[in-house]
Amino acid sequence: MTASPPPAQSAATFRPVSLSSPDRPARVDVPMPRDLYDRLTDHDEAPRSRYDMATGLAEFVAEPGLSHEWRVARLTALFGQIESALEDAGQAAAGELLSAGATRLLSDDGAYEPDASLFVGRAAVEAALREEGWLDSRAGHPVPALVAEIDRSVKSSGKLAPYFRMGVREAWTWSRGDGARIWFASPESREGFRAADRSRVLPGLDRERLDRVLAHGSAAASGRLAHGLARDVAAAIVARGDGWSAGR
Repeated sequence: MTASPPPAQSAATFRPVSLSSPDRPARVDVPMPRDLYDRLTDHDEAPRSRYDMATGLAEFVAEPGLSHEWRVARLTALFGQIESALEDAGQAAAGELLSAGATRLLSDDGAYEPDASLFVGRAAVEAALREEGWLDSRAGHPVPALVAEIDRSVKSSGKLAPYFRMGVREAWTWSRGDGARIWFASPESREGFRAADRSRVLPGLDRERLDRVLAHGSAAASGRLAHGLARDVAAAIVARGDGWSAGR
């Protein structure tokens, strides 16, 4: 018996599914032919999805995968290891660093939520901890010195440029195609930012070593690499002799 074709629908429309919490995974139902669905989802980074032959709807669920969450956790751990290494080296780091996960930032460009962020300097840390909810740069709230995005396109200025316009000093990205990248604001460039090989917020950290930490398939090996990197960052800060003042 031949199955009836799905009802004709416009591929230009979609049906979002309302969720009670903005932090829950978002689901979108999109009408499309099965062959188009197969082409769109035939790659490693395709979002979780399924196709309903009865309705002709492709159901896409946008939520972080294990690869994404593991790398975010690795960054957060790296920031903590840097703080511990500074304390071991005799640098008074307590209260000078604040590592945050998905911090919501508000600016004239809209609302943004980096996967990881780092506040540097006692004044910035204390100001961030005083605020509840969103950090609005227009209201004078502090913004992170450094933000990171995992599995995002490094070729688009859609997210990086707004970060720099709100006052973020440095951004890291990681994607399967390009690995780890380090970015700085660059008003003279068309995109508003440019790439660099070394961090300015965390001296002693370079793109190659950051990429090794995030790209390594072994959690234990990645942890060892991060530990060594944290020690070198702490040593570079101590050698600079001015605490965090040069990076503020």
